[in-house]
Amino acid sequence: MALVTVMEKEFYTISVYVDKDENLVGIPCGESDKYGIADIDTVMLLKAPYTAKQVESYIEKVIDACYTKKHNDDVETSTIERYTKKKGFVNATADYMLISIVKMQTGYSIMPTFYDFEKGPLAIDDDERIIPIGYKEGELADIIHDFIEVYLKANMFYKEIKELEEEKEKK
Repeated sequence: MALVTVMEKEFYTISVYVDKDENLVGIPCGESDKYGIADIDTVMLLKAPYTAKQVESYIEKVIDACYTKKHNDDVETSTIERYTKKKGFVNATADYMLISIVKMQTGYSIMPTFYDFEKGPLAIDDDERIIPIGYKEGELADIIHDFIEVYLKANMFYKEIKELEEEKEKK
């Protein structure tokens, strides 16, 4: 059984970027005078391979880092842009699948995204999964694993097809 903690905020939101090797790059949120809530300058990495227990412990660690500092409103680039050293959010997220996780008073909302070549990651509302605060061990990790299987691995195939189509057009 997962630990149930008293929450100070209404919700905590984190961005978990997954690369082609299934490494997880977690970015917590914090308060922002400019945006209300935005990613903070904290990046936490969990390298594959990992166990379900390690994934869940890592997710909780990233959530615990929310609101530990304020979003840097003076910097124009996002945390993921600075982490990847790529200019523009669309470019910075091109090699990642994003999973958005929101911890609320009653449970977690876990939402996958699909990468759009013009807009970057787009939330897939239809596949949002909700689990209770006291989820069973392995439950959160299973959802993340499912999203990686469906959206990352399928998306890589999609990228390869798009690249092949672009090459044909050039010829």
